[in-house]
Amino acid sequence: MFVHIPKTAGTSFRLGADAFFGKENVCRDYGERAVETSTIVREWISSDKDGWLFARDFEKLGYQFLTGHFHAAKYISIFDASRMITFLRDPIQRIASEYNHFVRNNGYKGSFEDFFRSPQNINRQLRLVGKNNWAEFGFIGFVDAYQDSLKLLNSKFEIDIPQLHENVAESEAVKPQQLTEDQVDELQILNAEELEFFSNARTQFDWRLRLACADESYVSGCVTHVEMGKLKGWAISEDINNAVLIQAKVNNEIIGECKANEFRPYCRARGLGRGGFIGFSFEFSREVDVDSVECVVANTQQPLLNLYS
Repeated sequence: MFVHIPKTAGTSFRLGADAFFGKENVCRDYGERAVETSTIVREWISSDKDGWLFARDFEKLGYQFLTGHFHAAKYISIFDASRMITFLRDPIQRIASEYNHFVRNNGYKGSFEDFFRSPQNINRQLRLVGKNNWAEFGFIGFVDAYQDSLKLLNSKFEIDIPQLHENVAESEAVKPQQLTEDQVDELQILNAEELEFFSNARTQFDWRLRLACADESYVSGCVTHVEMGKLKGWAISEDINNAVLIQAKVNNEIIGECKANEFRPYCRARGLGRGGFIGFSFEFSREVDVDSVECVVANTQQPLLNLYS
């Protein structure tokens, strides 16, 4: 499942997927009115949206890949979340590029400020992947590291999507590198949540790349909540046969260690792997400030995300 965020090299990737899987094996959801949207999706949208029936028909028709401008939440409960992928782009560069696209192709007459102040264009990448979903994605790549991203993705899923370059803009009404200081400041304020998400996702991508170069397994996972001295989360290695050993640390000092092999019904329902036996938990004494605890993978020191509030 490919969440195709506009202006993130998605067209190039989608056409690469067409070339690898065969266009007839790629299902598309670009909205009910879009001509490229597949019939199976149109029928599902106009029906009672029975996810189980959609998944059954998807498999029966021989589809191998699902792509479109959809929110991850639309399909993440139908198919395994660990099969969901996307590409991200610097938020400010992306919104400037999308504005240029609207001016060039959609006849948009408003100003750049009108465009980026519209609610639908604020934190757009984060809203498409889902604030509470993105840690479950099987893979998140980056436009400015597209070659490395594609190599890692192909390796992870044992596929061979080729690198293509399509949908390159010919003209720009607004150039990202020429934005005024006031425009950049306002964009950063409006998209603060997305900028934080982008930074966290990039840190995890850099770890994925670093571990691949060292022939080590990347670990997906996060701390999900902390309450009354207890810290809980989930973690799963790309080497799914072995439960991940997690260390809890404060100021770089190890204060606890456990395996991520506890059963989590939610993780099983999401299809995150190992039948849901990927949970971990720590319980600390009152002397420990739980909010200061960092969880890392024991053998690589890869940090896990903190997604609790």
